[in-house]
Amino acid sequence: MTKRFYIFLALLTLPILCAAQEQKHQFRIGWGDMMYEHAAYYPTAQHVFEHPEYIPEDYRVKEAFGHSYLGHFFAEYQYRLKDFISLGAQLDFSSVSWQSGIFDRYHKCVRNDPDASYNNLAILPTVRVTYLHKGPVSLYSGLGAGMLLSVSDSVEAAFAFNLNLIGVQAGAGHWYGALDLGMMNAFADIKRFYMLGSRLVSVSINYVW
Repeated sequence: MTKRFYIFLALLTLPILCAAQEQKHQFRIGWGDMMYEHAAYYPTAQHVFEHPEYIPEDYRVKEAFGHSYLGHFFAEYQYRLKDFISLGAQLDFSSVSWQSGIFDRYHKCVRNDPDASYNNLAILPTVRVTYLHKGPVSLYSGLGAGMLLSVSDSVEAAFAFNLNLIGVQAGAGHWYGALDLGMMNAFADIKRFYMLGSRLVSVSINYVW
């Protein structure tokens, strides 16, 4: 009876084990930093004078302030072709916004300008190469290249690519966590850059099946 029970248990778990070995799909959502945006869009110095009464009465200066950085939110699907290579696509959304105004010699705002913002949506076909897989941990690198839509006062399109230098993924079953080091870039030409080394660090939660 005991022997038959173990045989039955083995037959019951075999499809589950086989299914786990045949996991070919992965979907992940994550967040990345905006170090480039912090460097490119920053509050201007406040022009506060110790003796403003000595400054000409018609003095005016424009200042930017109240910056808000959303970060990079992304979603990605990958299909595993082989044990070491997979193909997929990724959507990445990022946004930065700020206020600006005209200030007088007493640093009083005499005119508020409309709020400014840049909203970027990148659509990137991706390829990933997994070069180490040991137990619950795997190491990989990847590349995505596609198009960026930048929305501010107008909508502009630009070439975009994301270089995933190294990523580490760990977990079990269907759920994994990942940490990626890389850089996202987007430009229309050599003088018009939308991103340059953005999303250096990103984290994600992955579901595989």
